[in-house]
Amino acid sequence: MSDTEVGHGVCIGGRRSPGVASVPSSAVSVERLQALLETAFPDASEVRVIDRGGGDHFEVRVTAPVFAGLTRVAQHRLVYAALSEPWEDGSIHELRINTKGMPQ
Repeated sequence: MSDTEVGHGVCIGGRRSPGVASVPSSAVSVERLQALLETAFPDASEVRVIDRGGGDHFEVRVTAPVFAGLTRVAQHRLVYAALSEPWEDGSIHELRINTKGMPQ
């Protein structure tokens, strides 16, 4: 059974509700996230978005010169800024971020 089928439930108050589909009503596509990141990091050698399940759990991998010399926290802040719209509207529930700097 996939995460979109009945039986997995949704998270309500920290608990799963049985028998309700778990796809969020404001699901965002991998393609939309990819486009936002490519716009924010046009010089990136790698921009990859992986759906980790449920339509609201994602992993992003970005390798870009803008990250060179920045702390990991500063790198991740740039990624959060690029994805601020879907993050703030609740389309993204979980976000794993992998960033790497590269010489300019």
